[in-house]
Amino acid sequence: NNGKISKDKETEKETEKELLALTEEIFSLLKESNYEKIAEKVDPEHGVTFAFYADFGNPEGYGGEYVNLTKQEISKSNETRYLWGADESDKEFEMSLDEYVHQFLLRSWGRREVDYSIITFNEPAENFVGVFNTIHEYYPDAKYVEYYSPGESEHLFQSLRFIYQKRDGKWYLIGIARDVASV
Repeated sequence: NNGKISKDKETEKETEKELLALTEEIFSLLKESNYEKIAEKVDPEHGVTFAFYADFGNPEGYGGEYVNLTKQEISKSNETRYLWGADESDKEFEMSLDEYVHQFLLRSWGRREVDYSIITFNEPAENFVGVFNTIHEYYPDAKYVEYYSPGESEHLFQSLRFIYQKRDGKWYLIGIARDVASV
């Protein structure tokens, strides 16, 4: 039985290495607005779901609209405006995919650039009270890579979770959840 445990650990280490490399590639493609290349990494059946807050997959998500884009929708230069979510004052954020990526994923609330200095695999860098990471609840077989930026205080943290699911022996991106302190 010990052989099986070490084999599982080995497989998990390989998965971690593979998904860390894949996330690094996707993150730099986001910075370059290269959605055609990102689309190649997206699950062909599920597409990719963008969650404005951390409770990925939760149908009653907090303030959360979810934007689900197919491979086709993400690959073309898409000027469609989507409702991404709302802040605590119920201000809604409606914009194109590229605007969302550059204002909310690469910046914090459209204001300051985010330095994602901490990267974790399949667990959050920090556990804050009231922040619900629901990935494994709704997607038990999913794995994720978290890019975390502590900010100057715990009220300024921001993280991105790149969520993957395996299909036909290959890992595909199924979601990007943003976890953020209130404004």
